[in-house]
Amino acid sequence: MPTTITFLGTSAVTPGAGHDTASFVINRKYLVDTGWNAAIRMLSHGISPLDLEYLFFTHFHQDHYISLPQVLFYRNQRSRDREHVPPLRIIGPEEELERIVSLTTQFIQIEKLKGGFVEPELHPLSPGSSFETDAFLIETIKSIHPVPGLVYRFTDKETSKVLAFTGDTAYHPPIIEMARDADLLIHEASHGPNRPKDTTWGHAGSPEAAEIAKEANAKRLALVHCPEAQQEAAVEAAKVIFPNTFWPEDGETVTL
Repeated sequence: MPTTITFLGTSAVTPGAGHDTASFVINRKYLVDTGWNAAIRMLSHGISPLDLEYLFFTHFHQDHYISLPQVLFYRNQRSRDREHVPPLRIIGPEEELERIVSLTTQFIQIEKLKGGFVEPELHPLSPGSSFETDAFLIETIKSIHPVPGLVYRFTDKETSKVLAFTGDTAYHPPIIEMARDADLLIHEASHGPNRPKDTTWGHAGSPEAAEIAKEANAKRLALVHCPEAQQEAAVEAAKVIFPNTFWPEDGETVTL
């Protein structure tokens, strides 16, 4: 099977009606961030949340984990549809992963759920650490953002395809090596076509993402995480530097 990425959302922190903030599914079974409405958006695009094996968090700002309760609650409620639903394995920054998941399980009141709640299996990671299974290898570095975050390099062992994705981050030259020769780099562009004058908030513009892709010799660049009104301009600004740039449509599946 080829390596695929299905984009659930690509918008900024507060997406417009009918959209969602940046999140996507790799190979129909690995979710990256949850956005505002991951479970229902997965269903809308023909992917069952019960099929999820891993969930990767880039960081724990609210727009990137706000629908984690939805994902876990859906899996619990529909687990009767399957003979066996294994625990969801969640990977994310070590400083906050356990706290966020604990707060989530308290919020959905797991003690009141029928059928028994299957606790997620947590794998906290620090920048520079890696995680490997028979199916994939992930490598990490830190992002430049106000909260702890991870930039990931995902290698699909079955196809040898490489995907790099940043989460939220200011321009960060070490990402070049993380994205070296990647088949696809997914990079945030919160500042749209502009280069930020103030990096306090830890976000990038599309020209900076394009420079990373160019220096890394990536094959393609997908921009995400800016308001819908600026997306077209963001792509045009990036293409001046890195022509093979695009903005994915919500629900679009890209095959590597």
